[in-house]
Amino acid sequence: MKKVLIIVDTSRLTGRELLIGAEKYISAFTRWEVHTLSPNYLTGDFPKEFQNINFSEFDGFFICYTKNIDRILKIKKPKIIHHTPKEVLPDASLIVTNSEKIGDFAAEYFISLGFKNYAYCGFKNIIWSEQRRIRYEQNLKKKGFDVIYSFIDSPSRNIEKQCLASWLKKLPKPICIFACNDDRAIYILEACKSSNINVPEEIAVLGVDNDKIVCNLSSPPLSSIELNFENTGYKAARHLDMLMCKKAINKTIKVDPIEIITRKSTDVFAIEDSEIASALVFIRNNFHRPIQVDDVVKITNVSRRELEYRFNDHLKKTIKGEIERLRIDHIKKKLINSNEPFYKIAATLEFTDPEHFSRYFKNMTGISPSKFR
Repeated sequence: MKKVLIIVDTSRLTGRELLIGAEKYISAFTRWEVHTLSPNYLTGDFPKEFQNINFSEFDGFFICYTKNIDRILKIKKPKIIHHTPKEVLPDASLIVTNSEKIGDFAAEYFISLGFKNYAYCGFKNIIWSEQRRIRYEQNLKKKGFDVIYSFIDSPSRNIEKQCLASWLKKLPKPICIFACNDDRAIYILEACKSSNINVPEEIAVLGVDNDKIVCNLSSPPLSSIELNFENTGYKAARHLDMLMCKKAINKTIKVDPIEIITRKSTDVFAIEDSEIASALVFIRNNFHRPIQVDDVVKITNVSRRELEYRFNDHLKKTIKGEIERLRIDHIKKKLINSNEPFYKIAATLEFTDPEHFSRYFKNMTGISPSKFR
C-alpha cells in the first residue's frame, strides 16, 4: 500500500474542490495510506508541524501549500504541487490554471455585454495574474479595442486602497474590470462602495474561482469565472498514482475554466444602441429555441443588413454567432454539471433528435458531446 502525504488548504474553495476530486479517484481506483496535517487550531503552528514531518517515509506527495516546501522538492519521489509561483519545478508535476483560456473567457464575455471601455486589475509579480492580463488584452486588441486600463500592484491593503479608489474614479464610464481572482474583485467592489461608484451601472466587475460563499456574500454579489478544480483533483490523483507505479513522467496539469456565473456585479448591458440591446435581450431569452437571425431582426425596427452591421460594429460578432455562443455554453454546462443523457439535453434546446444534437455540437466545437463530458 502506497503511503501518500496530502496537504491542501481547505479554507478556500480551490483546495476543497481539488481534495474532493482526488478523493473520488482514491476511493474508486486505488488504496493509499493517506496522511494529512492536523488543523491549525489544534497545533497552533502549521508551518512548524510541516517542517517536523519525516518526508522520506512517504511514497508520494499531493501538495497544495507552498510555504517551506523546499525539503519536499529535494526528495526524489513523485509529487503533485499546486500554488507555486513558478511554472516549472524539477522532479515535480504541477497543477496550474489555464490562464490563457481564462483571459479569453473574460474578454469574450464583456464584449458580449457591449462594453467599449475595458480594464484589468491584478497582482504584481504573480505569474498567473500577468498571464491572464496578457491574454485578456490580446483578445480585446484583436477585436479592435486598443485601450485597456490596468491597475497592477502588490496586495498592501492600507496604502493601495487609496490608489485603487483614485484609479477607479479616473476611469471612463461605463467600464468593465476583469480582476485576476475573486479576492481582487471583492477589493474593487469595496473601493467602489467607498468612492460612491455604482456597480454594475458605472463599473462591472468579474472575478475568477467562483468561491460561492465569498461571491454571494459580497456587495453586490460577484460574477466569477468557475474553474474545474474538482476534475483536476481527480486527474492529479490519477497521475500521482501512475507516477508512483512508474507508468508516467512529470507533466503540467491545467485547470480549465468551465463557465461564467453571472451575478449582480455584471448584470448589465452597456449598450446605448436600443436596437442591439433589444436583440440581445431577445436572444438571451430565446436561445433555447431554434431561433434564426430573421427572428431576431423581426423584434427590431431596422433591416437585417443594418442590424448585422451594428452587431459587427459594436460587438465584433454576428447575430448568428451570439445565438450559437449561448447555445453551446448551455450545452457545455449541462454536460459538465449534470448526468443527464444526451436526448434530455437535446430536448432543452428543441433539437429534433440526439444525433442532430451531437452533430451540431461537434461541428461547433470540434469534439463530440461524449468526449467533452
